[in-house]
Amino acid sequence: MKVTYLQLGDEQDPFYGKMASFMRFAAEDLGVELEVIECFRDSARIRSEGEALIGRAKKPDLLMLPNHKGLALDLVPKADAAGIRVFLVNEGLLVGEKGTLGEPGGKYPRWLGELVPDEREYGRLLASYLIGEARRRGLVAGDGKIHMCALTGGFTFASISRRSGLQAAVSGQPDVHLASVLPADWERHRARELTAQSLASNPETSIVWSASDDMLLGAVEAIEAAGKRPGRDVLLGGVDWAPFVPDRIRDGLFTASVGGHFMDGAWALVMAFDHHQGVAADISHARSKPALLTRETLDDFAMFFDEQRWSAVDFNRFSKSRNRGLERYDLTVEAVLRSTR
Repeated sequence: MKVTYLQLGDEQDPFYGKMASFMRFAAEDLGVELEVIECFRDSARIRSEGEALIGRAKKPDLLMLPNHKGLALDLVPKADAAGIRVFLVNEGLLVGEKGTLGEPGGKYPRWLGELVPDEREYGRLLASYLIGEARRRGLVAGDGKIHMCALTGGFTFASISRRSGLQAAVSGQPDVHLASVLPADWERHRARELTAQSLASNPETSIVWSASDDMLLGAVEAIEAAGKRPGRDVLLGGVDWAPFVPDRIRDGLFTASVGGHFMDGAWALVMAFDHHQGVAADISHARSKPALLTRETLDDFAMFFDEQRWSAVDFNRFSKSRNRGLERYDLTVEAVLRSTR
């Protein structure tokens, strides 16, 4: 089985590079020939690479790609017509896009489905933890409330869903005031500027919730420039499990990070491999679950930040075609820890 993955970032990207590396370990265990095409966060490039791949004389069995900025609306029909199966990973269809493609396996029978993080739960889990920590530490403003600001990304499935989870966590909490939601567009420098403005207008802010870990680095600079102590006066939490996060949690600058979805490429490979082997599996709308990294879980989750330890993961144990008694996929960090050889 040959799989081509259109990677939004490159090998140096703190999230996408890590995702591709983990996929390679899964491919080796399963005997899958994996090709990774780096697209350097360039929407035009990922589209052109996809079209070039579809036009090849020797095509892959499966194309994996994120639905970045509606990319799937164009590439799924073309790949289906060319006889290539497609699996969306990491970024799924937005609500308004679902009517165009229909359901997986329907209008386009070679479209297998999508595996995306439960992004809403990522945002909700992070906000709930930060609010609980602020209460425990007594970080309350003069009005008796916990003041929060939020840094969001662009108009993407991840950003919209994570923000929805944040709002769900805040809703019905009379002692929590979401003072501002700041569109930082995933940019660290933009996050710094907007956090500085927010702190100037609301100096009693005690939580900065961020849709990505990288934006938090900009927030840290703004908090320090305002004469406050990140991690003590203002709690910070993000999403992604970026490589620098364990050190930032260990030194107290960050309070938490929600992640684990860098493994989704590997899970998608397992599911597509099983489909290729003729094993029935409902993978049309698969979701992976978040895990919370804090000081309490740093040691338990250390292996996820050490690529040299990933060869100990036995990906065969997650495959239904390799384990005929396996009834459901267990796509959690706890399952990975149990699976190590």
